[in-house]
Amino acid sequence: MLKRIAAAILVLVALPVAFAAAATDDPFLRYKGTPHDALFDVGFDGSHGIAVGSGGTVLTSEDSGLTWKQDRRPETELALLGVAVEGERRFAVGQSGRIFRAGKDGWTALESGTDARLFQVALGESGLAAVVGGFGTILTSQDNGATWVSPEIDWMAILDDYVEPHLYAVAIVGNAIVVAGEFGLVLRSEDRGTTWTVVHKGEESIFSFTFDRNGKGLAVGQTGLALSTPDGGRSWQRLESLGETNLLGVWQSGPRAFAVGIRGAYASHDGGRSWKSVNRSDIETGWYQAVASSAARDKPVLVGHRGRILEMDE
Repeated sequence: MLKRIAAAILVLVALPVAFAAAATDDPFLRYKGTPHDALFDVGFDGSHGIAVGSGGTVLTSEDSGLTWKQDRRPETELALLGVAVEGERRFAVGQSGRIFRAGKDGWTALESGTDARLFQVALGESGLAAVVGGFGTILTSQDNGATWVSPEIDWMAILDDYVEPHLYAVAIVGNAIVVAGEFGLVLRSEDRGTTWTVVHKGEESIFSFTFDRNGKGLAVGQTGLALSTPDGGRSWQRLESLGETNLLGVWQSGPRAFAVGIRGAYASHDGGRSWKSVNRSDIETGWYQAVASSAARDKPVLVGHRGRILEMDE
């Protein structure tokens, strides 16, 4: 029987986490919430950025992440766990199967057909969207979110156990959808989500991955797990472990990469072959769950505990 590994991301969403207070004179601090706030994801398109978090929180930036403000939120008090931004297409997903799409009149709730916790959303061309969540949830839409379908996947055949794995990460790479989660699983679909192929399995959970335009990517996860792919997620190679830190988010830009997690963050300048620990009190005593950047500033922007947003110079 598979040994199910408790996912750090679930703990962060379910319970308030108290950490020691960080310094308030931080030159990298771009936004600070209250001790009870939490931000779980951030995304950019051009200079426009959106961060989402607990209680339906939505923050927006119009200057590539330099400044942030509270924005109109969806009609929910539940946590928003994932966000995707592509031009005028703006989606957020969260607890209890919530999917929202932004428009001129604010956020509209979409019918997902599930009450599973939804962790991440990705957007592709020709109206394609994909969402992943708890207990093997994969949702795809071909019409910009108007309707959603869930593929039939035989998890028993994949894992040889009656376990539906939590899926935490999703990306659309060219015409392919790539998802990842518990047990080191990575699945890939070449036909917009109709059929799926398992391309990787392991022990540690994968919490996040990122791809560049050429399909080169990095993935991070439990207890310092780091992987790389040269071919859009078709094959994966294990990199040197980044200690015992549970890594929840990863970003890359050319040879630069940045990974964030619980009480730890790491920077790389050689595409993830080597990493150095980022020694900052706020990072060492708290957690950051997601990292992204605008094309204009090209600096990693971290979101996490206490509703904090940092822009790093690493």
